[in-house]
Amino acid sequence: MAYFNCTVFSETLGMMTDIAAIIPDNGMRRLENGDYPVVYLLHGLSDNHSAWSRRTKADLYAEETGIAIVMPEVQRGFYQDMAFGLPYFTFITEELPRICNKLFRVTNDPAYTFVAGLSMGGYGAMRWAMTYPERFAKAACFSAVTDVKHFFGNNPCGMGEAERRSLVGDGVEDAEDLFFLSAQKRNFPPILQCCGTSDFLLEDNRRFHEHLTSLGVDHRYEEWEGGHEWRFWDAAIEKALAFFLQ
Repeated sequence: MAYFNCTVFSETLGMMTDIAAIIPDNGMRRLENGDYPVVYLLHGLSDNHSAWSRRTKADLYAEETGIAIVMPEVQRGFYQDMAFGLPYFTFITEELPRICNKLFRVTNDPAYTFVAGLSMGGYGAMRWAMTYPERFAKAACFSAVTDVKHFFGNNPCGMGEAERRSLVGDGVEDAEDLFFLSAQKRNFPPILQCCGTSDFLLEDNRRFHEHLTSLGVDHRYEEWEGGHEWRFWDAAIEKALAFFLQ
């Protein structure tokens, strides 16, 4: 297993940014062209690109499954093309896969490409998969911000008004709203949604699960004991990798 923590220049962001990548060395799932299947694993609001590899056994899971894991940096950008700030959604959806295909030989074949994330990153993963469903085989979210309108309205993380406006301006647009995106009845990849029974986002996750069920979206919802915490997310990413390989 190889772990890379690298700094690259992003044309989209107009600045240097960081990417962490875990590349298994057993090669058991490498494709015929030598590329690796890949999971884009997105961090939360108070984390950075290194959090998953520092706080979970992601490297062990990558080695056991033979799937590469790529972890980009978006700071507190909420995976948005910010109203007043940087275009992080364009960066992760357009430029990041091209960079990683060149640097790490991870695939761009949708049949072997997955996305997942926690909290803010869970929102980012769902928005990416629901905006571009043709790019992914499956997707997963853990303790996700599923209702961004409710999240920004209630401000549970103490986000100041200036920061909120920098992200969404006068309000959340339809293209940023998971409830709106999921109602477009597109051919979404199968989704795994997990949330802890002590998580402050539990009710929002239950509502999103009920919404997806009412729409007939192919998804599996699981909740078990846990809060907004790394013990839960470590178990969740292990479950997600098994789900991706089913």
